[in-house]
Amino acid sequence: MNPWKPYPLIRLLIPFLGGVIYALIESGWQFEISWLIVVLGSLTIVLLLLTLFHNLSFRTRWMPGLTIFLLMIILGIVTVQSNKAELIGSKELAWGSSRYQIFPAEILEPPGNSSRSVRLIVRRYEVDTLRKLLIKREKVSLFLEKDTNSLDLQFGDWLIVSTSLKPVRDESNPYGFDPAAYYGRIGVFSQGWVKSTDWKPTHLSKSYLIRRWAFTLRDRMMNILRENSLKGEEFAIASAILLGYTGEIGQDLRKGFAATGAMHVLAVSGMHVGVIFLFLERLLAFLKRRRFGTMIRAILMIFIIWCYAMVTGLSPPVFRAALMLSMIIVGGTFKRKTDSLNIVGASMLVMLLIDPSLLLHLGFQFSYLAVFGILILYKPVYQLFPAVGWVARKVWGLIAVSIAAQLATFPIALYTFHQFPNYFLLTNLLILPLASFVIYSGIGVLALSPVPVLSALLAKVLTIIVAILNSIIRFIENLPGSTSTGFYPSLPEILILYLGIAVVCSFLFTRKTIWVYTLLVLIIMWSIMNGSRDYKRTNRSVIVIFQVKGASQYTFVKGNAALTIKDYKASCNEPFAQEVLSMYLLAEGITTAQTTYLTDNHFQGADDLREFGFFARKGSFLQFADQRIAIFSSELPYVLSDSLHVDIVILRNNPSVSIERIVQTFSPHQIVIDPTNSWYNTRKWREQASGLGVPCYNVMEEGAYILDVGY
Repeated sequence: MNPWKPYPLIRLLIPFLGGVIYALIESGWQFEISWLIVVLGSLTIVLLLLTLFHNLSFRTRWMPGLTIFLLMIILGIVTVQSNKAELIGSKELAWGSSRYQIFPAEILEPPGNSSRSVRLIVRRYEVDTLRKLLIKREKVSLFLEKDTNSLDLQFGDWLIVSTSLKPVRDESNPYGFDPAAYYGRIGVFSQGWVKSTDWKPTHLSKSYLIRRWAFTLRDRMMNILRENSLKGEEFAIASAILLGYTGEIGQDLRKGFAATGAMHVLAVSGMHVGVIFLFLERLLAFLKRRRFGTMIRAILMIFIIWCYAMVTGLSPPVFRAALMLSMIIVGGTFKRKTDSLNIVGASMLVMLLIDPSLLLHLGFQFSYLAVFGILILYKPVYQLFPAVGWVARKVWGLIAVSIAAQLATFPIALYTFHQFPNYFLLTNLLILPLASFVIYSGIGVLALSPVPVLSALLAKVLTIIVAILNSIIRFIENLPGSTSTGFYPSLPEILILYLGIAVVCSFLFTRKTIWVYTLLVLIIMWSIMNGSRDYKRTNRSVIVIFQVKGASQYTFVKGNAALTIKDYKASCNEPFAQEVLSMYLLAEGITTAQTTYLTDNHFQGADDLREFGFFARKGSFLQFADQRIAIFSSELPYVLSDSLHVDIVILRNNPSVSIERIVQTFSPHQIVIDPTNSWYNTRKWREQASGLGVPCYNVMEEGAYILDVGY
């Protein structure tokens, strides 16, 4: 028997995914969409003709299957190509000139607030004065100066903006947050800073009526929580779990949820929609006994579920859960037998047909990996240990669900967050029931708001539950060894991890020795990859000048040893500098790390007489591998009037020098401007270097300077 036969939608999804993945990652040669449509139509005709021949011989029965397989691959490519034009065009535009421009813009997402600015994701438009039309252009990220006017902006508002758009920067430091990749997933490649005097609201017709209604409703619900004395961390967590609003969660609390593996509780996801589904199923059960009650019940449940999904922002996990539950409700209403894997496959197919770029969203990836993991692995894991008694079965069932979801998601979590919550089982056992109580009591507070006494009473219960939840998070976070950090696997290693998980599970469930041999092959491949990486690291020589605003921090790596030179601010007054350095040393497998310091008087008393082996220093002059480096934070002394060749000149702390004098004296191959210099001096030096034809790198603007010197 063909094991894939009961899952036709999964069989359709696999080739479709192949086409989507190819079209998303292939940056070189692409098919012309017109030809793709012709091929798609031809394959459809062939498939229709083949279905007319019911009595195909055994040897030719593969033909309809192959035709469908090719049809779904081409459909995946066509879907991406038809949606990708905007992304490609936006990226090309973003990397063009960053000229000053004035344009109308429509706010596409609820504004986000920070200490200095209001962040907006907008759609830029061009004005066609001849035809009196607005021409839709790319998405843009704008940072408006924070004031009372910018704080009043809402989703769907229009404004006229005057700003200079620049490309969204890549990651500023190695292994740091990559804004370009983050915003690129939603098609945003340009950004601009807007002063309070450089924009004004305009009264154009607003679109997105349903979403605007949903966000307005969410704001009203949040006000109800505030009116019932929820504040501080209790309000922040309650509004996140109930309504998907995370804007008031502090950084410490957010780190606590991440370290304990409870971030999925804060992000409204399938679990939250599932709780709403169970609540509605019990609440509307009486309709089953009425005429047409089953149909009315289904319509009400689907309507409320989608309203909740809209109110919470319609993130990919919520969209997936709402779509799946809608399919389950419709199937149950019409007495149709539904298979969970087919429903998951159908929901994924629908979502990617609507927006194939969702495949790049972490929320989408984690959501579907967790669901597939639970559907495939939960039952075998649950059957490994028979539980006796109602309480034991419930507890073991929750543990089995957590293990299944964790097995499916932890490789991609290691790749993305570089850490693993060691007490995830304890977290899920304690937090998930509390999160359900938060949702139920929160619904009670909102539903009973017309009755202030009952609403206030339930609000006190909600406050107590959230306070207990926060206390548990902090308790688990402070347990010894709560989080393992320092995981920086490559994509091939992630693939091997997933294959290894699949092989181990296959062996446990089938007990066939073929899986043991397969696992040995994977272990050998893993060992070869790690051995090759360790060999390259042993023989490397790398210079890194980090981007730490207002501070100088340079690291020189030789094999598995590193020496860092830093100034006073980087060593004492800038915690971010230590975080950036620690992350880099950990990710690169540095086992020996030393530190020396910069002073402003470079030519007197700045020598470090310690023996570093691979590194020599005389005041401002450094020798590393075959690179001679000069660091300057003051004017060049008279004694250096004769020429002295160096490879790299580093300018720090606004020295009174000209690039012409530096070139005459040192003839450098590269000039590097570190983050301690002013914007005025940086611009002046870059213009001078450009006129002289000397490469000049601005760390503050272009990110960390990294030079692989070689072996």
